[in-house]
Amino acid sequence: MIKVIRRLAAPWLILASVPIALAQPSDALPGVRAHLRLESRYIVLGSPIWAFFSIENASDEAITLTVPRTELDLPDAEIGLPMCHVFSGTGGTGVAVVKENGRKWESPVGYRAPKEAPPLLIAPRSTVGSRLDLRALFPALKSSGKYTVTWRPYGGEVTSETVSFDVAPLKQAEILTDFGRMTVRFFHQDAPEHVANFIELAEDGFYDNLTMHHVSVGYFIIGGCPRGDGTGIRPDGKLIPPEPNQHEHKKGTVSMALLNDDPDSGSCQFFISNTRKKDWDGRYTIFGELADDESLATLDALMRQGVDADGRPNQTIYLRSVRIVNAPVG
Repeated sequence: MIKVIRRLAAPWLILASVPIALAQPSDALPGVRAHLRLESRYIVLGSPIWAFFSIENASDEAITLTVPRTELDLPDAEIGLPMCHVFSGTGGTGVAVVKENGRKWESPVGYRAPKEAPPLLIAPRSTVGSRLDLRALFPALKSSGKYTVTWRPYGGEVTSETVSFDVAPLKQAEILTDFGRMTVRFFHQDAPEHVANFIELAEDGFYDNLTMHHVSVGYFIIGGCPRGDGTGIRPDGKLIPPEPNQHEHKKGTVSMALLNDDPDSGSCQFFISNTRKKDWDGRYTIFGELADDESLATLDALMRQGVDADGRPNQTIYLRSVRIVNAPVG
């Protein structure tokens, strides 16, 4: 049974004189929400898998949560979500990892449920959380595959979003045009959502036979628009928020294009820079770069194509295919 205490000024008073109200199954944890978020949906094989577990108090009153099947202990001085609260679900865990083949893991390695646990006091309209490496807790995640994770803390009385992610070798994209091939090395760690977005679209065949519809001579070339005129977005309408990073716009960098310069309008169009443009840094998300001399030579060939007054190539530049492949090791 979950123990919930409200209007509590100091959590250590639980051990003194504050009575503990046992929650009923019908309204076990009113106002309490569990949230689970991953740092990236694409995990390079061998890298940490950082997950953010957080508990939100959406009510207008302070609330104190306790861990089922434990005795109350004095709370720690540290502020955060204690490990024992993360793994407070049914059977002393609460985190379920499922692979695409149906295999399931619910017991974190190296963690033992304590006999005593501190209460967790959350102020009104506040959130407390913790960042954990799932790979260290669930060694099965050291192998490639598609996984989902769901979190059900406090005896399963609250349930988080189910998140999905891929664990795979380092990836890169091969863009084939009529003027040569370009290989894009992704910045997985610096722009994970943009990389995942591009990989998803490429693997679905979205980019095949689209065009590079605009050339700004000397500066950049842009493509990936389903309408071929710079106004199109993904068919599902999904937009990618900006991911500012330390990379600089220079020859060969690959960035997300924006509609009407709206920072939240990133979708499917991308541009490849042909020169250093300092004023673009932080304005457009860079998520990759051309990986080799062949790619830069192809960029040069594309930039030499004649254009009309609006920057549209006189000869249509097709993206014949965009393939996602494993990057070479070392």
